Amino acid sequence: MSAFLQKRKAFLFNIYVIMKILKFGGTSVGSVQSIQTLLNILEGEIKNKQKPVVVLSAMSGVTNLLVAMAEGAAEGKDFTAQLAELEKRHFDVIKSLLDIQNQNPAFTRLKILFNQLEDLLQGILTLRELTPKTRDMVLSFGERCSTFMIGKIAAQRFPGAISVEATEFIKTDSSFGQAKVNMELTDLLVRGFYQENSSKLIFVTGFISANDAGQITTLGRGGSDYTAAILGAALNAEEIQIWTDVNGMMTADPRMVTKAFSLPELTYTEAMELSYFGAKVIYPPTMIPAFMKKFQS
Repeated sequence: MSAFLQKRKAFLFNIYVIMKILKFGGTSVGSVQSIQTLLNILEGEIKNKQKPVVVLSAMSGVTNLLVAMAEGAAEGKDFTAQLAELEKRHFDVIKSLLDIQNQNPAFTRLKILFNQLEDLLQGILTLRELTPKTRDMVLSFGERCSTFMIGKIAAQRFPGAISVEATEFIKTDSSFGQAKVNMELTDLLVRGFYQENSSKLIFVTGFISANDAGQITTLGRGGSDYTAAILGAALNAEEIQIWTDVNGMMTADPRMVTKAFSLPELTYTEAMELSYFGAKVIYPPTMIPAFMKKFQS
């Protein structure tokens, strides 16, 4: 570690931040109504003198659509109609929730992203090959588009709101598809970024990260929860809230057990055991940063 990073580390480890991390899943950003609900939740936090860091997933169904396009292109299948569907979903939200005078810059940025995605898919189609590295790049567009879009919409209600791609500060190895996070470097970068932007409402892409070469990696399906935990641990957050359409941790899968009920609280150990033994409401690696921070404190 360089002398600069050592000094940076010593300085930043003295920061103690009382704030929250709020993570919103695909259903929470999947429609105009749900995005309005998300903004109302944030407004309530801000009225209570909170300024959370907000982690966002791709719009519901988008990651599956990206997988289908990439795998189909590798098999020689046309992806034009699916790409048009993806673009329309995002553009429809912009038209509904963004003031007319702010729409063109948002359309332009999203169009650039969709053009990049199209070029990438065309390359897969031409080569008939989908590598793990290319797959991660394709999947990244879900979170990148949703976070940019919602950041722009939120800035109308919360002046100074910004969106950022987590590739700037979550650093991993090159295990594409299931990357391992360099926690020490990531903590330094997260704290440095937050220190420079703590006065702003920050929207962060979930799920994605980058290796030392700046190439996009992903943290595994469910990785947006993991992103929230990484940020929460790095910033000593008061709470990490995972907003979903499931009513908390339940005694059983409510689709299979009609009398299942929500548990009022769990210990870290109990939550880790449940997640590792198949409870899908929490992505297993999500528990590790929070558990380690709790243990260290």
